[in-house]
Amino acid sequence: MEDIDARGVLAAIPLFADTLSARQLDHLAAQCQPVFFPAGTFLISEGDFGDSMFAIVDGDASVTLHDERGGEHGVAAVKPGEIVGEMALLTGMRRRATVVASTDLAALEITKPALEDIFARAPELIDRFGAVLADREAKLRQVAADAASHRDFASRIRRFFGGK
Repeated sequence: MEDIDARGVLAAIPLFADTLSARQLDHLAAQCQPVFFPAGTFLISEGDFGDSMFAIVDGDASVTLHDERGGEHGVAAVKPGEIVGEMALLTGMRRRATVVASTDLAALEITKPALEDIFARAPELIDRFGAVLADREAKLRQVAADAASHRDFASRIRRFFGGK
């Protein structure tokens, strides 16, 4: 795979492009590292602590959640130009989902120290990240609520028809 243009990748992501100046983009890009994941490789594992996030450059990834019964639910497909892993990185919470490379995947790794430096230089970015996190949290809660609703209805049908 060829080299990743970190500056170009960040400039194409609205979260960064809409908030950071050209100089700030240059500064953040200089602190990011290209990473490569073969198909089937875990980028992020649900339950882990996160010290980085990834901007997808090339390839696709799938995002899944586990429910309390151990079932796995697909939440999203991640494409180039999107980011993953920001929720745990920015909040200190454990990873809420698992992200696996569906194809060979190239990404740009953005670490906590790189973001700390950028937040010190561009505090308005915190509000933008807050909006993204709120949107993703709402989607995760909806997936969990839908799964619980399906189980509840299935349980009611079983009881009504004399099953368990």
